Amino acid sequence: MPNYRWIFCFPPNQTPPRGPVFFWAYVFYLSKLLEFVDTLLIILSKDTRRLSFLHVYHHAVVVIMCYLWLHTSQSLIPVALVTNASVHTLMYAYYMMCTLGKRPPWKRLVTDCQIVQFMFSFGVSVVMLWFHFTGTGCSGIWGWVFNAVFNASLLALFTSFHINNYANRNKDKKRM
Repeated sequence: MPNYRWIFCFPPNQTPPRGPVFFWAYVFYLSKLLEFVDTLLIILSKDTRRLSFLHVYHHAVVVIMCYLWLHTSQSLIPVALVTNASVHTLMYAYYMMCTLGKRPPWKRLVTDCQIVQFMFSFGVSVVMLWFHFTGTGCSGIWGWVFNAVFNASLLALFTSFHINNYANRNKDKKRM
């Protein structure tokens, strides 16, 4: 990246999808395809106890989002890769420990981190939009619009999940 501004705003029509950032974005896209296939296998096995609307919706639409990242050379890819990969590393560490028979006490932390990730994405979007509207624009703005709507829907779904699974439990504990 030529300068710090590229973290937030790729120059329009000058950012072909190649180089290290786009290599890792492509690897990330492939990982989302694997998650989608995993979800399809769960659905086909008819053992849908592990599935929720949030799970299926997230894994189906995130593939489209990652494709748009690459197709439009979307600005904010570096931030999205780091934050999303970090949250998924924490989440899969939790799942691995559960699989090994040790259920960590920090399941709620995973959901909290996911919510913070979406809120953070809106914060850095303000920086990107500032660069976009005060300069010559940023690459992939229409991909970003799709991404912003998707992230808003995920923020609402993860917040609802948090309220249903953690907030109500805390109220029940206080009543005792």
